[in-house]
Amino acid sequence: MTSLSAVPTRDRFADVLAQIADGAVDRELGNINPFDQVRLAAQAGYGRLRLPAELGGANLSLRDLFSAVIDLAEADPTVAHIYRTHFWLTEEFRNLGTPNAQRFLQLIADGKVFGNATSERGPKPAGDFEFTTTLTPDGDHYRLNGEKFYTTGTLFSDYVSVWTAKGTTLTSIVIPTDRTGVDILDDWDGFGQRRTGSGTTRFTDVVVTDDDILRVLPLDETPPQSTQGSFVQLYLHAIIAGILRSVVTDATALVEGRARNFSHATSPRPVDDPSLQQVVGELASLAYVTEAAVLYAAETLDAATESAVDGVQAPALAQAAALATSKVKVVVDEIGTRAATLLFEAGGASASSRDKDLDRHWRNIRTITLHNPARLKAQAIGANLLTGQQLPANGYF
Repeated sequence: MTSLSAVPTRDRFADVLAQIADGAVDRELGNINPFDQVRLAAQAGYGRLRLPAELGGANLSLRDLFSAVIDLAEADPTVAHIYRTHFWLTEEFRNLGTPNAQRFLQLIADGKVFGNATSERGPKPAGDFEFTTTLTPDGDHYRLNGEKFYTTGTLFSDYVSVWTAKGTTLTSIVIPTDRTGVDILDDWDGFGQRRTGSGTTRFTDVVVTDDDILRVLPLDETPPQSTQGSFVQLYLHAIIAGILRSVVTDATALVEGRARNFSHATSPRPVDDPSLQQVVGELASLAYVTEAAVLYAAETLDAATESAVDGVQAPALAQAAALATSKVKVVVDEIGTRAATLLFEAGGASASSRDKDLDRHWRNIRTITLHNPARLKAQAIGANLLTGQQLPANGYF
């Protein structure tokens, strides 16, 4: 296994990113799943970026990891989104340090990709974190039964993390996606991020052993402050940052590719038109600020993660990370969709051509922003400033 630690990340993946970017628009237009592109990234070692050098990883800081995610999202935001759970679980495995967690880290080192099966549809049982998916004893093992939705990435993954109810506990397990009784449906029908495999995963009498159990949480236990939720939230905005890079590229290409300008324009050449220059300049500024905000917030995640003692992070640093990522969401949700709309002013009516697929940027960004209400984040930030009210322990709400 070749270690990634001595190779600059962007240089290491330049060819891979170019291959992933090639055909991304055609895949989106044709509703084609990026199976080959996900595997290409895995084979290049993309999934090992947070692993230590002894496991063949790059041991990147979280700031550098999010920078790499932005690069991947620029190439194809669908592929970047598919890896969201993979990197979240990498953090979980690193933090827990249990024998099972170490075994899962070794699987990542071997090139395996991890997906998730957490959320459920329909009425929610009593309790904030209860699930209808169950894990019940059956001799010397257990049986997993239930149905999950929004199982992003699982369609493309080798292993899936499942949150389930087991007695009076919440239990997280990690099992192979090809185990008997696991059924992954490609039924996600969102108008954006269309091929992320964010649909249904069903479990029917799936055999689960103690070796598959990642962690067990009593329902009446208050979890310690952590950056778990902050990580998965900020990851989405790293994807938006990558999309906005593409928005700038597409806007520049639109202006440069125009043979004539508007009839009432101040310059016959579009590239010399101050109004079009202003559009491109504003888009470049919005993209720059978005990326800077994501990477700055990632530094707060680094600080909290590095503060952990026996897997428990310093509460004040985890809270600071939750506030930072929440502030990013409140602003980036707005400027991301605004930039994706402003893009069309660089090309006029011709920019609406279906073949160009420029509407994908708005659709993808808007779908990403729907994961949590920005108003809820803004209210929580205000309550913290005015009353000292803390954000939820896991930073995700």
